[in-house]
Amino acid sequence: MARRRGGTQPAPLTQRDVLDAALRVVERGGLDRLTVRAVADELGVTPPAVHYHLRGGEDLADRVVEAVAADIRIELDPAAPWVDQYVGLVTAMDEAFRRYPGTGMRALTASLPSAAAGRLTGTALSILRAAGLPEPAAVELFTATYLLFTGWLAARGLVAAGGTHPSLAAAGVSGPGLDDLSTLERALRRVLATVPAAAPPVADPIDPNPIDPNPIGPNPIDSAGPARPALTEETRP
Repeated sequence: MARRRGGTQPAPLTQRDVLDAALRVVERGGLDRLTVRAVADELGVTPPAVHYHLRGGEDLADRVVEAVAADIRIELDPAAPWVDQYVGLVTAMDEAFRRYPGTGMRALTASLPSAAAGRLTGTALSILRAAGLPEPAAVELFTATYLLFTGWLAARGLVAAGGTHPSLAAAGVSGPGLDDLSTLERALRRVLATVPAAAPPVADPIDPNPIDPNPIGPNPIDSAGPARPALTEETRP
């Protein structure tokens, strides 16, 4: 129970309330603005009331990032070319990260295991395997696109802050181009186009929600809908 500021009656505060408030803070101002006090102010309660709903040692930012990643709705058209499926997966992740600024880099540079990251990694590898790529080639291509996407998020973060990396500026790349999703799509297709013709696709359908036991990269996300990310089992006390 927590007392709302200015009120006289105790009001129940739930873990869902804390997560929703944290997401609103990040959506408005980015992950850098996320603090326990900012969430408390969003809820109209005192910081200890928010701390009560955080497990010992758990980082509020990690909880938000995991919720954003877990909320990605993966919708793959099995009749579409594998390249289109792969590009669609990555751009869906980018749209969610764009909605919640700062979560992308946090997700892709995390070092702890993540159920949401495992699901996304497993889906990406499933697309490549279904295209007929041998396992080493699938892993290599996934790694290349993971690194490309990480660089894209870093560069776009600089643009959002009003700058462009000197290396990109020297190559004549302007900030506006790094904020255009078509730039990411073109880069991905160039990388994917380097893959030799693969064997005929396997008959097994792609599982859109696999769990890869050994994800290569953490949290590489469809945020078009208004629904808030769900509180996953990993975040329940």
